[in-house]
Amino acid sequence: MVLKWSGIVRGAVLLIAASLGIAGCSTVGDLLPGKARVLPLTPIHDRPTGVQRPGSFVWHDLLTTDPAASKAFYGGLFGWRFEERDGYTEIRNGRHKIGGMVEMKPPEEGRPPAIWLPSLSVPDPDRAAAYVREAGGRVIGGPVEMPGRGRGALIADPRGALLVLLRAAGGDPPARKAAIGDWLWNETWTRRPAATLRFYMGLGGYDSSIDGDGYAVLVRDGTWQAGIRQVEADEHPVQWLPVVRVEDPGALLQRVEQLGGEVWVRPGEYDNDDAALVADDQGALLILQRWNRPGGERQ
Repeated sequence: MVLKWSGIVRGAVLLIAASLGIAGCSTVGDLLPGKARVLPLTPIHDRPTGVQRPGSFVWHDLLTTDPAASKAFYGGLFGWRFEERDGYTEIRNGRHKIGGMVEMKPPEEGRPPAIWLPSLSVPDPDRAAAYVREAGGRVIGGPVEMPGRGRGALIADPRGALLVLLRAAGGDPPARKAAIGDWLWNETWTRRPAATLRFYMGLGGYDSSIDGDGYAVLVRDGTWQAGIRQVEADEHPVQWLPVVRVEDPGALLQRVEQLGGEVWVRPGEYDNDDAALVADDQGALLILQRWNRPGGERQ
C-alpha cells in the first residue's frame, strides 16, 4: 500500500509543544503570534483515581487550527460532545471524558494539518525522557509540569512519531470496555518493526509482546496495550494512529466525505475488512474499526 503521506508533523513539532505548554525551547515563541503561553489543561479524568497504568495510552489531544470545524466534523461523525474549559476543549463520548482539543495558532507562512497526539502513561517522565535520548529518539519539550494535567514531555521516537510521556496528576483514568465512539486502540507503522519494538518495550516497560504476520502487540501485565504494524511503502504516516471503535467503518465513509474529510484506505484494501483509515476535515488521521470480539475491547 502506498499512502499519500504529506508529512503531517514536519515543521510543526515546536508549534505542538508550544500549544500544549511543554515547549522548553526559546525558539517556540517565533512560531506563534505574540508570545507562547502556557495553556491550562484539564485533568484526564473526572475524578482522581490515584492509580497509574504505565504503558497504557491514557489520553488523546487533537491539535487543530480550526476548533469550530473540528467540532462539527467529530460531532457529526461520532456524536461527540464538547465542553469549553478556559481555552481548552474537553471531548466526551456520552458521559465519559475521552480527550481534548487544543487550538494551534499557525505561523504566518502556512497552516499545518491537524494531528491527534496520544499520551502514554509513564511512572517517571524525566527517566523516560532520558531513555528516549539514549535510545535514539528526541525530546522536543519538557519534562515540565503541565498545569492541571501532570508532568509531561513531548518526544519523537527514532522514526519521528510524536507522543506525550505523562504522569497524570491524580492518576490515570480506569480501564474500561470501549463503547462505540470510544478509543479502541493505538498503533504505529514502521519499516523497521524489530527496532521499533525494542524502543517501545523499553519506553513503556512492557513485559512481553505478541508477534505475527507483520504486526506486534505490546503487552504489560497480560493486557494488550498498543500495536506496531510493519509496512513496506516509504510514504506512510510517521505517527501514532488512534483507533475509534465503530459499528461499521464502511457505513461511515460517505459521512466522512460529506463532513469534509478524506478516505485513505477502505475496508478490505489493506489486509483488514473491519478497518478504514481516514483523515478529518483538517487533515488529522485516525482509524475506524469494528471490534466485536468477546468483551468488546482490545485491552
